[in-house]
Amino acid sequence: MVPISCAAGLAAGYRLIDTSAHYPSEVAVADAIAMAEERGLVTRREVTICTKVWFDDMGYEPALASAMRSLNRLRTEKLDLLLIHFPGNIDAIQEPKRNAQIRRDTWRALEQLQADGRATKIGVSNWTRKHWRQTVATCRVVPQVLQTEVHPRLQQQELRADVADAGCAVMAFCPLARGSSALLGDSTISRIAAARGRSPAQVALRWSVQRGMVPSAPRQTEPCRP
Repeated sequence: MVPISCAAGLAAGYRLIDTSAHYPSEVAVADAIAMAEERGLVTRREVTICTKVWFDDMGYEPALASAMRSLNRLRTEKLDLLLIHFPGNIDAIQEPKRNAQIRRDTWRALEQLQADGRATKIGVSNWTRKHWRQTVATCRVVPQVLQTEVHPRLQQQELRADVADAGCAVMAFCPLARGSSALLGDSTISRIAAARGRSPAQVALRWSVQRGMVPSAPRQTEPCRP
């Protein structure tokens, strides 16, 4: 059902598909785009595919191999957006210095993939301000996208300011706070929605867009915070 539902999203106007090497959906995404193309709904060029390197594949050579597998599963010659999924591997808290080096090595791999024409844009996901500043201080290419959880109840203003100073875009995942009643039932949001004839969800999404962010809603697992 995943290719069908994804194709239905494309038919409804969605043009950003957010997946990951860790999710069992890259092949389904390729099938959905092929299905939509056959129906004349979209061309591949109109769709932005974002995928990510999982923490098990961090490091220079593993990240290169992960990206090539994603290219094969997605049946595309170039990844529109490639991110590092998390800022460290499973033992990140126990070995912060080692993970800092792994982040640097993984980012070098993404820089190389972009230089080789395998990725149009590269970026990071779930980075804290510490991770962001470390990366910017050592990289050759500044990340072009940071994907992080942002919504009216988790605004991350300091992180967003750091990212904006570097000219990087923010992709806001869980822009509806996973459907939380604390957000969608918020009295201010509800009042604005009623006054504008919109739903609370539409108001929350508009909040992200008006702040220059790209709202996204990927499947979410708990990030490690080394």
